[in-house]
Amino acid sequence: MFKSLLLLFLVTFISCSTASFKKLFGGSEDTSKRNQALMKDFKVEDDVMDKFEVIKDPKRNKKNADKPLEKKQEQPKAKKAAAKPAPKKATPQPTPVKTSQKRVSKKTQPQPAKEKGLTYPDDIPEEFKDYDQESLSFWNLFAPILFVGEKAVYSIKYGIIDTGSISIETKPSTVMGDEPVYHLRARVKTSDYYSYLYELDDVADSYVTKKNFIPLKFSLIQRESSQDIDDLQLFDLEKLQSYSFYKRVTKEKTKKKKKTQPIPHYFQDPLSIMYFIRGLPMDKEQTFKIPVVNKGKVEMMTVTPKGKDKFKTKIGNIEAYRLDVSSTGEGKTIKGGNMTFWFDTEPSRMLVKFKAKIKIGSISGEIIEYDRP
Repeated sequence: MFKSLLLLFLVTFISCSTASFKKLFGGSEDTSKRNQALMKDFKVEDDVMDKFEVIKDPKRNKKNADKPLEKKQEQPKAKKAAAKPAPKKATPQPTPVKTSQKRVSKKTQPQPAKEKGLTYPDDIPEEFKDYDQESLSFWNLFAPILFVGEKAVYSIKYGIIDTGSISIETKPSTVMGDEPVYHLRARVKTSDYYSYLYELDDVADSYVTKKNFIPLKFSLIQRESSQDIDDLQLFDLEKLQSYSFYKRVTKEKTKKKKKTQPIPHYFQDPLSIMYFIRGLPMDKEQTFKIPVVNKGKVEMMTVTPKGKDKFKTKIGNIEAYRLDVSSTGEGKTIKGGNMTFWFDTEPSRMLVKFKAKIKIGSISGEIIEYDRP
């Protein structure tokens, strides 16, 4: 199955149900509480829960108490000019970049590990080592484009029918365990018209390390007409293991599944992959093969820039890079596991449009709102 989060969301719109919808996932609700409840339901060990706990106040974490996430560097005070001789001009110091206002500075860009520094457990699949070597060949080309408070909303259409909307936003940075992380969020909701057939309100969160933009945690909470799903995935980057906890509740039954699977050093999750693609160079036709981990499975996503297009949107006329995206897996709904994405050619590189062919038609999305502090 094609592992892009947007694709996972979009496929759900194809389902039809006449069941009444009584339970919406409130946007103000803390998803971390649901994640904690799910781990307790699966009786996860306390040390694992602590390692992947989201710390809203870094000072609660003793190891990070003296290391605020976005601490400003103090600038040297200007020296008073002496009468004789004339002082030399001080070398100007770089001003730290606030992620809430501007793109992440080059100084904070993730750096790839050296080849000789990669170590693996004895039971790691050999192909994962090949994946890492492929990633090492281009990972240093990635430059994160993150704006705290940025939010983009996209209308979703199945054919010509308006089925709902997806919002993608960058939340304030935080700490997970001992690791400073970026917090990414996506939310999908059905439109008023389509909700008579099938209604949903799904929320996904991704937490990725600031050090090298590797995911630590991915959460998908689905509240729909016919089912409630809690899907939590934790990534232990030291042990190279993923822990997956899945719970699906319907009127008929409750299904629970837990998995522990190996992972490579370099990968993305179903939401962070969108931000990773956004930070790749798009001005040359260079193919990038990126491992995406979802529910313990690792699939390769191939991304190839294909030039530029111009079109009109509700937020104005846009010139955008076109990227062809494909996956090694093919699901029951997606035709060939292929999608096309368009990212603005402006430095913000915002996603402005996407489309996918499916076996019974096509799905597309286009930006309708964009806000950035």
